[in-house]
Amino acid sequence: MKILFSCEDDPRVEQFALALRMRWPDLLPLVASKGGAWIKMIGDDDPDLVFLCGDRTDSGLWSNIKGVRDCSDIPIVVAVEGGEEMEVVKALELGADEHIRLPCNLMELVARVAALMRRVGHTRQRADGKRIQCGALLIDPATHEVFMGSTRLSLTPTEFKLLHLLARNRHVTLPRAFIKRTVWSAEVEAGDALKKYIQRLRRKLGDDARNPLWIKNVHGVGYRFGAPKTSAA
Repeated sequence: MKILFSCEDDPRVEQFALALRMRWPDLLPLVASKGGAWIKMIGDDDPDLVFLCGDRTDSGLWSNIKGVRDCSDIPIVVAVEGGEEMEVVKALELGADEHIRLPCNLMELVARVAALMRRVGHTRQRADGKRIQCGALLIDPATHEVFMGSTRLSLTPTEFKLLHLLARNRHVTLPRAFIKRTVWSAEVEAGDALKKYIQRLRRKLGDDARNPLWIKNVHGVGYRFGAPKTSAA
């Protein structure tokens, strides 16, 4: 679960993220910088949800909602101080999926986000089936095929699942525990399997562990898929 927060340095972001971790312990919060760079983060990091918040409803908020909708169908939560009824209606008409009036009980906030994710969950699952193109690397979840240029790579089901997880979260460092739970589910005996499968993937991708292009080790944390700068989602 990845949430992109665009809240103009709102100090409550940390509180929101901690509360949402009660529902999604593996939550990866992405905090957007000021300006329009956060729109690019939607394409680069492929978050599950965009969380827009602020002190009041204004033209900047309308512009932000429209900016997201112009490039993505990702779920949008708007959380602002107060807000008149017509402002709520306008936010929803522009493309927001949920409007939360602040201040708000954090448990209510979590419940509203969880309800939204249940409603849109099937749509996001279908989106995970789209092909991923990263430079010369092509991953097709529909056929479970991987190509490096014109060469088809032979991957086991587990290798494919691991590569697909890393690639669809490219440029985001995924903790080892999160990867193990996602790839091996409840198989607690996964143990050192992750390291071994990373080594196998590197060999098949022609990656150098000492100077990796594709799979980068973040010491003490996990792994990050580093697609070439010329890649396109």
